[in-house]
Amino acid sequence: MKFYKLILFILFFLIVTKTVAQLNSLKNYTLNDGLPSLKINDITQDNTGHLWFATDKGIIRFDGNDFTNYTTKNNLISNKTQIISKKNNTLLIGTNKGLSIKTYNKFINFESKKINCILKTPEHTFLGTNKGILRVREDFLSPIRTNFQIDLNSINDLEFDGTFFWIATNKGLWKLDRLINPTILKRIDLGNYTSILIDNKNVITSTYKNGLKIVKNDKAESLSNSPKKINDIVKIDNELWIVSKDEGIEILDQSYSFIKRINKYNTLKTNQINTVFQDIQKNIWIATNNHGIYKFTRNNNSPIKPKIAFQNIEVVYQPIDSIDINNYTNTLQLKPNQNHISFSYKTANINAPKKVKYRYKLNDQFSPWTFNSSINLANLNSGDYNFSIQSKVNGLESDPVKFHFYIDKPLYQKSWFQQLSGAIIILVLTSIIVNYIRKIKRKNKAKVEELELKNHLLSLEQKALQLQMNPHFIFNVLNGIKALGNSGKSTELNVTISKFATLLRGVLHNSRQEEVNIKEEIAILKNYIELEQQMSTNPFEYVINTNFEFDSEEILIPPMLIQPFIENSIKHGIKSIASGLITINFSTQKDFLLCAIIDNGIGINQSKKNKKNTNHNSIAIKVTEERIKALSKKSKFSIEEIVENNLVRGTKVFFKIPLKTDF
Repeated sequence: MKFYKLILFILFFLIVTKTVAQLNSLKNYTLNDGLPSLKINDITQDNTGHLWFATDKGIIRFDGNDFTNYTTKNNLISNKTQIISKKNNTLLIGTNKGLSIKTYNKFINFESKKINCILKTPEHTFLGTNKGILRVREDFLSPIRTNFQIDLNSINDLEFDGTFFWIATNKGLWKLDRLINPTILKRIDLGNYTSILIDNKNVITSTYKNGLKIVKNDKAESLSNSPKKINDIVKIDNELWIVSKDEGIEILDQSYSFIKRINKYNTLKTNQINTVFQDIQKNIWIATNNHGIYKFTRNNNSPIKPKIAFQNIEVVYQPIDSIDINNYTNTLQLKPNQNHISFSYKTANINAPKKVKYRYKLNDQFSPWTFNSSINLANLNSGDYNFSIQSKVNGLESDPVKFHFYIDKPLYQKSWFQQLSGAIIILVLTSIIVNYIRKIKRKNKAKVEELELKNHLLSLEQKALQLQMNPHFIFNVLNGIKALGNSGKSTELNVTISKFATLLRGVLHNSRQEEVNIKEEIAILKNYIELEQQMSTNPFEYVINTNFEFDSEEILIPPMLIQPFIENSIKHGIKSIASGLITINFSTQKDFLLCAIIDNGIGINQSKKNKKNTNHNSIAIKVTEERIKALSKKSKFSIEEIVENNLVRGTKVFFKIPLKTDF
């Protein structure tokens, strides 16, 4: 009997020794190592190499050295996560409240029943919940209708073998040709089925009470009765790892024969196992229900090529959340002032987390290898940039990951802006030159017009001077002086000679002046009118009225401007009137000098008919009128008959010229 016990002890020792020797290295991560939770429900690994754990306190990322916890504070839908799966560069997280999809920079959440499993196919993603199956749409979850025995039960696992879908529920095992509108829907077996494994063409399933089963010819046949309460079946290196709720792990070979057990009696501190997972470096991770996670490292682990991915990109210290940087194949367009760019990147090497080195390449320039996993590119010039990163672990280099961005040129450096600016400058210069030439031409034209006006005025003044002293008038005056001398009227002779001399002196003097004061002009007019009175056969009277705001000596007027109109009134207007009267009115109004010559003669129309020789007077009137109008555009001139009761009572000459003073 003692010998029999000794044999059993030796056998047990050999089994334990063999198991430990095969596993070689074991590490248990707990709260003391920074693990936020001791209950690990599921494990997956992303493209960068990070391990992700689904726990009752959110999801945890592990890079081989540090644990990073994501919870509802990071917008996770619930901290009680059940299942976690990788799809491309996203994570699908099943929780007790629904689904969270983690992109590289945010969570997208969908509420539903508790999610127990996730199935990814090339076309769709399906979720097994506590009540039926859901399909993941772009912005919502839609229920899948198969039959009530599936739709109303808890879906514990979903698998696809390439032809058929397999569904493990708490009431049985099902086979369908498709989940959406199936044409083949068959229940394989009754019972509480917990997991499914597609092993080549074999369908291996587990039950809660009856151990492992294999499906043959649409019938479930038992493979093993132990352990019970199986949580998961995982194939690792052609071995089946059977994970149970409270009996540890049992390992079977390819023929489903027993190899060994891993439990609290030989290796672990607990028998409550939720799942196992093998990472890309061949480490085996055991997720427990109450003792954290175990890592087994085997000696035959060979180095693998590392993978690298971008973690974040910031432009002028602001993260770019609008793009998935690892899937962005376009060129990121940046403004000229967005020339400060920061990249962070990561390679997670679970076995050697502190041996990862990085380098980047900007266009054709490589950086040296360093341990820095980020770079700031400040004050970049405008242009195209190709940025790539690589990692290296133990001499093995990752494939480079590239990102293309373009910094736009400042407005002043753009060719179209330079061309437009050049065109505008040329246009402006041309406009300035043209305007300058036009201005010179206008000035020259104005000068020419001014000279022409002056010449015209001089010509008019010369004509006016020639017409002011009518030769016939001079001849009559001299004959009158002669007659007075012959008659011996010395007093009248002296007075006439004096007036005539004063008139001649005044005319000659004023002919050299552009302007004279109106007092001198009135004095000359008086001498002229009084001489005309002496020589006229019909007596007439005259009146000169003034109404000035200033002294008459301060008001200036072109010389002999009024004399032709008075001469016309005397010679043609009142010549045949017994008692003729000429009234001359001067006044100022605001900035104008007003003058009116009124006679009580036969009227301008009748006088024109009676004129035999109109050359002198008509020219004198016309020249004087032009002189008045040439003084200013604001000057006014008019000649009109005075009509009362349909009878012509005389003629009125009126003009208005700008008021000029000598102060």
